[in-house]
Amino acid sequence: MPESAVPTDRLRRLRRVGRVGTAATACAAAVAGLVLAASPARANPPGPHDPIGHLDSLVSPAAGQLRAGGWAADPDAITRPVTVLGLVDGRVVASAVTAGRRPDVVRLIHTGPTPGFSLILPVPASGTHTACIAVRNVGGGTDRVLGCVATPLGTALSRSQLATHDPIGALDTVAATSGTVRAAGWASEPDDLGRPVTVVLYVDGASAATVAATQTRPDVARRRGTSSRVGYGITVTTRPGAHVACMWAVNVGFGGNSLLGCRVVDSRGPAGTAAIGTPAANNRVVAEANRHLGQPYVWGAAGPKAFDCSGLVLYSYRVAGLTTPRVAADQFTAARLIPAARAKPGDLVFYHDTVGYVYHVGIYLGNGMTDAAVDPANGVRHQAVTDPMATYGSFTHI
Repeated sequence: MPESAVPTDRLRRLRRVGRVGTAATACAAAVAGLVLAASPARANPPGPHDPIGHLDSLVSPAAGQLRAGGWAADPDAITRPVTVLGLVDGRVVASAVTAGRRPDVVRLIHTGPTPGFSLILPVPASGTHTACIAVRNVGGGTDRVLGCVATPLGTALSRSQLATHDPIGALDTVAATSGTVRAAGWASEPDDLGRPVTVVLYVDGASAATVAATQTRPDVARRRGTSSRVGYGITVTTRPGAHVACMWAVNVGFGGNSLLGCRVVDSRGPAGTAAIGTPAANNRVVAEANRHLGQPYVWGAAGPKAFDCSGLVLYSYRVAGLTTPRVAADQFTAARLIPAARAKPGDLVFYHDTVGYVYHVGIYLGNGMTDAAVDPANGVRHQAVTDPMATYGSFTHI
């Protein structure tokens, strides 16, 4: 946790989405009750070059039909007509060029004289289906979905049905150099299989880049039946050290944003493979941490009578003659990443959320256990390493 940060910074850092388990509750205890955002990528609005518009109406004039009406334009060609698409179950079934007079829109947006559209979509007469209205992009930016409905009109999709409309994809690779992190993979949107998906790369809990997945991936197109323009490759600058990279795909239409994956990388290179023993300093760290079992958790405390999670690490390492940063996130960046199989008692176990923010740390004891300052209710105690996002680091060996 950012135990040494001011409350405003603490609020900003904790306003994350994700799986919040026992460890998360530990270091977030001081701000219990905060409402977390619904999805980290949702804060990214449409880009300045994406189409604009509004779906004013969507009705069923006859069985097997939907009629959509509204207006649309593109900032890169604001006075020109644009193409409006009708999609059913993610596939284009109808299209039309804006040709309707909308003086109200012309006055407000300064478009050409005919930004209005009316579009008839054929839909299956039986079963539950989804229909979306999208605007084809011109120039920079990407297609824009104006709205979606389930058919027959009035149908409410269950949570599991909605989940099938979340973006799909993968974070295939993450690599780090001394000053960069590069992430690559693919993403596709079930509600518009031809639309490049917007993906957001988070590094260490902060949004680092937002791009459209427009690189050609014929391998994905063959396997998934999507457009081949679903690939992304993003390189961002970082400081040297350990990092967590998490990739999100931004939803359009039904569903919600999707976490494509998180990876931990170390720009200083991979961990070693030779056999190692437990460093003497590590033994001193464990002995000191064990001396404080049962003492209270206090946010911002770094001993000797009370601790928060990173405060216990700072104090125990200082007694052992080693200096660490104060905050868990900075301790993670400074430590060398090691696989769990190379962790020795006295090494550290870090926990990160789904945007890569390291929010908790414990001192490894072996056999899947740590010493940790957990929360005000538990204080300093043994804590099991059960979180699948736990990552191991060391200040004494790799």
